[in-house]
Amino acid sequence: MRPSSIIKILIKAIVLPFIAMFMLNKWNLCDYVIFIPEDYRFEAGLALYMAILEAIAELAEYFIAKANATITCTFYTDERHDTRPSIQMSENSMGVASVWCHIILNGDYKKLLGTEVCLDIPQWFSAQLDANSNITQEAYQIKWNVSTLLPEHDNKKKVHTETRMKLSFIRNEATDASIVLEPTVKKKIGLEFETNGIMIQNVGGIN
Repeated sequence: MRPSSIIKILIKAIVLPFIAMFMLNKWNLCDYVIFIPEDYRFEAGLALYMAILEAIAELAEYFIAKANATITCTFYTDERHDTRPSIQMSENSMGVASVWCHIILNGDYKKLLGTEVCLDIPQWFSAQLDANSNITQEAYQIKWNVSTLLPEHDNKKKVHTETRMKLSFIRNEATDASIVLEPTVKKKIGLEFETNGIMIQNVGGIN
């Protein structure tokens, strides 16, 4: 469960009832509704304030969601989109392994603009990137500049776009090794990042 979902549950289960009780003790609107029996005015007032607060919370959540953005980076070797794919660099593959990367950008255009997705790689293999790729490599880090993946957008408010690219890796060393890699983004309020990561294995020596 995401931290944001836990916060929403706590707000609705604890914070809103406390606020409703506080408001009720200060002023009960139902005390002025004569057709509600006096013995039921407290319960009616509590229900009324809870309904008002939940409506305000839903409205706030809606506007916050409009201003948020999500980046999803999924690695896969076939269309099944495995939870976490595993690829091998071996003698049979000439020390090369490939994986597909599916990036989905969804949400506020300005929130996505200027964001970078970074993947740190170890020294025992290197990435092979196409000249026309939207990916750059600096030392032992691969970077996706999200700005180059965004389409031309007229209103620049909300966007949804997807892109797929193939990544190839070639090993630099003859040692057996394996590593689980997960790309990261710089934390930004209102920006969520999801990824399944990838396991890369170096099996056997180099001819």
